[in-house]
Amino acid sequence: MDATRYLIRICASGGMERTAVEAGAVPQEQLQMLLHTDALERYRVPVRPEFPDTDRALCYLIDARSGDRELPMNFIGTCFYHTGCPVCGDLLLGFSGADADGTEIFGLTKVQSDLLLAWLHAQFPAFPE
Repeated sequence: MDATRYLIRICASGGMERTAVEAGAVPQEQLQMLLHTDALERYRVPVRPEFPDTDRALCYLIDARSGDRELPMNFIGTCFYHTGCPVCGDLLLGFSGADADGTEIFGLTKVQSDLLLAWLHAQFPAFPE
């Protein structure tokens, strides 16, 4: 069985990409490194596709200091946020831990990441690949 899991990066500059991570909870330090920050914020994606084999919440992570760092607005992140306030910088999508209020983030299987990317492209057709 393939232990590779994936986080989906949605770049503020455009494009989406799959980032390979190991199975299990992704270490906080790795998440910080992937977003080039020392402080993360986590939010639930309000609407998502149905995923096989999981009922975990789909979450996105952002740089908590993105506004201070004057990072560019992320269109998809801003849509997810639902407040009208911009979400800035790249974001990472992954599953929450079994405790949805906890801080653990887990990657998606290849099938789940394919499904999520297809769903994102259907929801945001003008967003570059």
